[in-house]
Amino acid sequence: MDWHARNIKVYNDSAVELSERLSGIGSRTKDIERALKLANKTKKANIVEIGCGDGRDAIEIVKYAEQYEGFDPSSGLLDIAKIRVPGASFVVADTYTYKYPDNLDVVFAFASLLHINKDALSDVFNQIHKSLRSGGILYITLKERNLYGEETKTDEYGVRMFYYYSLPIIKELAGKGFTTVYEGRFIKGKTNWFAIALKKTP
Repeated sequence: MDWHARNIKVYNDSAVELSERLSGIGSRTKDIERALKLANKTKKANIVEIGCGDGRDAIEIVKYAEQYEGFDPSSGLLDIAKIRVPGASFVVADTYTYKYPDNLDVVFAFASLLHINKDALSDVFNQIHKSLRSGGILYITLKERNLYGEETKTDEYGVRMFYYYSLPIIKELAGKGFTTVYEGRFIKGKTNWFAIALKKTP
């Protein structure tokens, strides 16, 4: 079963409903400010956002950006993002096809890498490491479990595949090219989440 294609279909078919559900939550302002401070780049930063969705966080991120680009495999969500943040660059792409620009200050991945497995995630880390400047930050949030695993979830939007990670697993996959400079845990609903900031080592 091609879960990648199925996940994208769910997000395309339910783009408006998903966007409306999240509209009252707003941007992840504290996380965005933290990542930029860790990168020592609180203005005119070069930023890429993985899985930018409907532009929920782009609204805040672009305030600090010299160059911003968000990519997402869901064209339906990106149609909303383009209206919400008209001056930003949005690209239909996924983690398997996106070509990262060079000399990035920060790469954000808010709840977006949870649809890819460990092998693919290791490749993503390698690509991002090449694209970040020395001292650049990769900032990630993911669903947390002690043991890595996958799970299908059915809700009003459809059926999706999710992968669960832990902080130690992410650090291992990131490898020696990154140093952990922040980690934190939080709960949304009944789900445990974590945030981690990885700094590219010289």
